[in-house]
Amino acid sequence: MIIERWEHRIKAGHLEEAKNLIFSVDWGRPFRLFESEIGVMYQLSADVEYGSMAEIEQTWNEIVSKPEYENFLQKWRPLIISSKRTFWRPIETSG
Repeated sequence: MIIERWEHRIKAGHLEEAKNLIFSVDWGRPFRLFESEIGVMYQLSADVEYGSMAEIEQTWNEIVSKPEYENFLQKWRPLIISSKRTFWRPIETSG
């Protein structure tokens, strides 16, 4: 399993708009969206689970080929300060 994690710093006053915009798109997979509570404010993080890097590539090829993705980007870019994308491989579960 690989977890794709997106971290977005959102401009002040635009957090709700950013959340609504994320949920308005069909990303082709379930995801978990997190909102910062303490520390860096106006931050969203999304985790998506995949079976392989090839699956990630295939999913993103499908997403970016949709016309609504470009519409999303046009609305998204003015809302964000920065974004970071990382990939995580779980190595152990406690308990």
